[in-house]
Amino acid sequence: YPELGMEAIWRIEVEDFPAFIIIDDKGNDFFKELNLG
Repeated sequence: YPELGMEAIWRIEVEDFPAFIIIDDKGNDFFKELNLG
């Protein structure tokens, strides 16, 4: 249901690919919160 945008449920399959969820269901962007300095 791509018309639901961020609320959509996506099923993906990956192999040998590190994946991280960085935006939660409330729109919080964990990547933005990282202190990379």
